[in-house]
Amino acid sequence: MSTTTSTRKHTTSTHATPAPAPSTTGRTVLIALGSAVAGAAIVAGLAFGLGAFGSAAPTTSGATTPVVVPSSSTTHHHVTPVTPVAPSETIIVLQRELGQLNYYEGPVTGVMNEQTVQAITYLQRDAHLPQTGTMNAATQSALQHMLATGNNQMGGNS
Repeated sequence: MSTTTSTRKHTTSTHATPAPAPSTTGRTVLIALGSAVAGAAIVAGLAFGLGAFGSAAPTTSGATTPVVVPSSSTTHHHVTPVTPVAPSETIIVLQRELGQLNYYEGPVTGVMNEQTVQAITYLQRDAHLPQTGTMNAATQSALQHMLATGNNQMGGNS
């Protein structure tokens, strides 16, 4: 008896050939590029005051960032402290007189402040003078006239 062995090559397979592994160099480049873009965005956000990481709104902590100046700096700036303005008796009188006419409603401090300037402007408006917010001869004359005659535009007396 003779035995014949058949050698048949199996050409069809039910198993798929695995795909080649992606290049690790390409993956590394993409990760490095993504990290660089994210880092640049964070630095730009902090430089433009956009607040904490991940926040598009400015921080409201009220904290200030100190400025560090190297001690070896050759630039020296001499800063003269601002001396507070001493109260003036003239401004105290002006604020009281403007208050009598209901133009000034702030505290009598003797210091020219925004409320005093606004009161002078209203007085000038009602006296048909240029509205400069500063006292001059014409404004002083109008003030004295209104005090003497009781001319109080803001209070309804005319």
